[in-house]
Amino acid sequence: MARMKSHVLGALLVAATAGMASAADQAVPHLPNGLPDFSSGNMGFASDGVEFFPVPGEKFVPVTNDPAHPFCGNRRMAKCGNQILPPIGDTKNPILQPWAAAQLKRTNDEILSGKESFEAMSRCWPGGVPGMMLFTAQPAYWVQSPKEVTILYSRGPYQRHVYLNVPHSKNVEPSWFGESVGHYEGDELVIDTIGLSDKTFVDWYHTPHTDKMHVIERYKLIEGGKRMQGMITVEDPGTFTTKWSGLHYFNRQILPISDSEYVCAENNNANYFDEPGQVPIPEARTPDF
Repeated sequence: MARMKSHVLGALLVAATAGMASAADQAVPHLPNGLPDFSSGNMGFASDGVEFFPVPGEKFVPVTNDPAHPFCGNRRMAKCGNQILPPIGDTKNPILQPWAAAQLKRTNDEILSGKESFEAMSRCWPGGVPGMMLFTAQPAYWVQSPKEVTILYSRGPYQRHVYLNVPHSKNVEPSWFGESVGHYEGDELVIDTIGLSDKTFVDWYHTPHTDKMHVIERYKLIEGGKRMQGMITVEDPGTFTTKWSGLHYFNRQILPISDSEYVCAENNNANYFDEPGQVPIPEARTPDF
């Protein structure tokens, strides 16, 4: 990997934990200019969870599992009798418009009838925003510079650019990561994203959205920089009945950025999930010379 020229470079290996930061949090690390330091040394934060938590006091909460169908992925097997239970979303969540609840129900019915569930990363899709917050397998690395915060995801290669202290473009073409602009508010990094392709997932339940979805993320270090809190606020009048918010938490680890290359290609040779439109990458069976 080419050496990056920035006043800070750090590895954020990100892991979700439930719970809120207490008022007695230790002082968090800061850069010489006074901004919160999300990337010093080999400080890393990595997600270990797969869901957004409700924001205390908020009426409207993220989609979670159907109460009749507990969700138990790889990282929860020990608590579920060492079995995998697929993500079945709660279609009765009042944030969902009727069409969105119906689409989520169709997804649930397919899974309950035996179709393999999948997440974006298993198909080499970027998780989008806010779905990328829930990627659990590899670390993300954050680079802070005066005009931009760049988030580098190990699985990919994926790069997300957050342009600081500028407005959104007038006409944003929908894409996997959309257009993100940001600014600092005290010790919080605030990221505003629009222009997200409707192919992306909000979460592991395949909660749908339109390309008009608007996401605000607020990140701050807590417990002396040992943990990081991320809060999202999501608006999409075409999909949701109201604005809603969710929380995710991340634990710090010390891990240098990897110098090995990882390439994850969409439509990889094996179509493990028998998905429509999955076309294997052409593969040469004999030499062409």
